[in-house]
Amino acid sequence: MMNVFVYGSLLFPEIADGLCGQKSKSENATLKGYERFALKGADYPAIIKKDKSTVKGKVLRNLDENAIYLLTFYEGDEYGMVPVKVETNSGIINAVAFVWMAGNEFLEDYDWDEDKFESESLAFYRDEIVPATRAEYYRRN
Repeated sequence: MMNVFVYGSLLFPEIADGLCGQKSKSENATLKGYERFALKGADYPAIIKKDKSTVKGKVLRNLDENAIYLLTFYEGDEYGMVPVKVETNSGIINAVAFVWMAGNEFLEDYDWDEDKFESESLAFYRDEIVPATRAEYYRRN
């Protein structure tokens, strides 16, 4: 079982639970030493290592191996799974985070807008992206 720090589309239970195929236990969390950015031409964000920065998000608790594989498939090759320590109301816990690996030239110079994603993209992700991702994952595996 593994904890996953999320900071973008996976903040929304409709997406995280839909992908994982299970109701995820989550709690608010903060990741120090990273910063979140919007990505050029995309409606999802990235985080990169950056001293004296923090990212607010959630930690999905105790995900099974299948859920981790599905999330890794969803995140794609541009992200690497990195071990991190996150602060929660119940203390500091070990987790993994999907960190942007594809180059800083793809980053905007501003933070990702969670409210904009919710109003403009969430329904599409819930109704189209999540089922298509699960179908493609199971087709390949």
